[in-house]
Amino acid sequence: MKILIVDDTDLIRKLIRDMLALLPFSTSIKEAVDVPEALSIWRQWQPDVVTLDLHLPGGSGLDVLRAIKPAGLSSTVIALTSIADPQIRQAYLDTGASFFLEKSSEMEQLPAILKALADNKIRNL
Repeated sequence: MKILIVDDTDLIRKLIRDMLALLPFSTSIKEAVDVPEALSIWRQWQPDVVTLDLHLPGGSGLDVLRAIKPAGLSSTVIALTSIADPQIRQAYLDTGASFFLEKSSEMEQLPAILKALADNKIRNL
């Protein structure tokens, strides 16, 4: 499974990498810290999963999602943000994200979601 982690915070990217290292399946991971880098990696690499932060240098996670959706959203997008606003959650889901997790209270769900995706139990939305 190819996973693109998009977050401008080193600690969050490391936390996600550490979670992924515990998963029972092989993953290939790339990281981006801003909108242009995220879009470039996505276009060239076509990851299976993108974890996407809200606030990024050069724009927002929604900007990334809006750019990749018309290009043929083949990646499962998991929004990870520290802002648990219902309107932001709905905007991500309406724009094509499959999941929306609040970092401080729901991020522990990430390994189970990824395992389910790897086991083909969850289809891309």
